[in-house]
Formats: sequence, structure tokens, C-alpha cells
Amino acid sequence: MMMSRYKMIKDNDFFRMDGVPITKEEIRAVSIGKLQLKPNDVVVDIGCGSGGMTVEIAKRCKFVYAIDGSDNAINTTKKNLERFNIKNCEIINEDAENILLNLDFNKAFIGGTKNIEKILNILSEKNIGHIVSNTIVIDNAVKIINILDNKKYDTELLNISVSVGKKIGAGHMMIAKNPITIITARL
Repeated sequence: MMMSRYKMIKDNDFFRMDGVPITKEEIRAVSIGKLQLKPNDVVVDIGCGSGGMTVEIAKRCKFVYAIDGSDNAINTTKKNLERFNIKNCEIINEDAENILLNLDFNKAFIGGTKNIEKILNILSEKNIGHIVSNTIVIDNAVKIINILDNKKYDTELLNISVSVGKKIGAGHMMIAKNPITIITARL
């Protein structure tokens, strides 16, 4: 097993903009592991948000397409690509379902999107054999699993709850972050 030579970037090191989500460090680490990135992979990051996953993916593969329909997300991702000197990425300000058929890639990461059924149909049509999707919404997790199962993907479901220690007067307490469901699908 080959270990990555790249360390995960701390959340506080990213440029942030109010209202633009970022995948937290611990979730990025697990999601990167589930993507099983190889140096020649070309990955699409659907719903790139702040670009946290885009940056981490780009450090480990050949090329990344970062897609988001939000101007704020695109601008935040651009700033983070510049901050970490990432050059092997194209940022696309568009709804993913309008552009995916025109792109050539072999893996997909879905961080957030409003048209999940259309996107999964396109990924299946393109015969993308490795998909990782993160969601905080249980209803979306069920929808994603059902669609992928119907398309004959082998799916793995993982729910992660991360708590981070904070020092207080009496000692340390754990503060919970949102639980995340990570769905990995392979053909």
C-alpha cells in the first residue's frame, strides 16, 4: 500500500467566505482515502464549495475539474487554489449536469449539489467506476444509495461524527461537528 506524501491542510489555513461550505479536515481525510487517488487520475469535484476537496485532490492526482454554480464558491475556490499554488485544476462556474458530458475524467467526488439524480445518471452513462459522495442530509444519502444500487454500483456507506476537544476552565470538553455520510460507489 502506497502512503500519500501529502499532509492534510488544516481548516484554518483555507481562505473562507461566509455562506460557502468547506469539507472539514477529518472528513477530507476519509474522503480522500475513499477516492483511492492515483497519480494519473482525472477527477471531477462536483459542488466544490470552498475548494477544500479540490485542493486536496489536486495535490494527489493528474487533474481536477472543480464545478460549482455559485459565484461565491467559485471565487473562494480560486483563492484557495492560488493560496496553495494549485495549477492542475480547471474551475467551471456552471451547474454540473450542464457540463459533465463534455468532460473527460475517471473519478468523481460529489460534495454538494441540488440535482443529484441527474448527476448520478450522467456519471453512470459515462461509466464512471468510482464515485465518492458526501452529504449531511439523510434524505439525500438514501436517495444517492438507491440510485447507485439501481445502477448496479457496489456501494459502501459510512457515517462519521467528529468531535474536537476544546480547553475550558475545568479541563477539556468535546464539541461535535455535523455528522457526515460518505457514500463510496464502484462498478
